[in-house]
Amino acid sequence: MRKLLTQVRRMYARMFYVPSAEVLALRELEEAKRSLLEMQTAKDYSGRMVEYNMDRIRRLTLYLNKAMENKGDLS
Repeated sequence: MRKLLTQVRRMYARMFYVPSAEVLALRELEEAKRSLLEMQTAKDYSGRMVEYNMDRIRRLTLYLNKAMENKGDLS
């Protein structure tokens, strides 16, 4: 019974624990690091998608230019 009472007191104390400024700063720093990693991943993805679409535009433009040249040969 005494052990249970001690556990209940500890749980109750944790509910009202106010973390120090250092603990809060550390939590915020960890959150900022996670956000940075997520945004770096998004940046990598976006950069590659830009390259992909530029490659598509070049390929399709070349294709259309050749198709138009071939149509001119037929006239």
